[in-house]
Amino acid sequence: MNAFESLGLELRLVFRSEEIREAFRARAADSHPDGGGDEAEFAALREARDALESPVKRLREWLRVKGVDTDPRGTIAGELVDFFQKVAETGAEAEAAIKSAGDAQSALAKGMAEVRRIGAREKVKALLAEIEAGIADREAIFPAIENGESDAAKVMRDLVFLEKWRGAMRSLYGRLL
Repeated sequence: MNAFESLGLELRLVFRSEEIREAFRARAADSHPDGGGDEAEFAALREARDALESPVKRLREWLRVKGVDTDPRGTIAGELVDFFQKVAETGAEAEAAIKSAGDAQSALAKGMAEVRRIGAREKVKALLAEIEAGIADREAIFPAIENGESDAAKVMRDLVFLEKWRGAMRSLYGRLL
């Protein structure tokens, strides 16, 4: 069984987030262990929901179900190669701000570290917005992929990096709060 079938959704790439959540809720109501359902079935539903909520996982699952082999190796968009520098710099700055806040002893040092932490948090927040825009740009290509008019493997490789960077930046943002 595939993630689409598990949630009772048709095999397509374009979904509103609400569609996936509603399909999960409808299926989960019967299988939730607290309601007498099967724990393994509920876990499978959660796994299906998680797969379809992630653009890269949804694309992988769609390709798998369609029987399309893709090479995960290869190039990513040139703009992402350049963008990685910004991700690395912002991450290093955020880590330094976190360390600075942890090392501060005096009130003055703590105040200065707080200013640095706030600045780093704002940079991470702005970078997260850019990453989200990059993910949305790739998702906008999904209809062309469904019609065989775009390279699914290339879009998938780009999404792998973007989602990984989003996770790292979200983690840093949480540590900067």
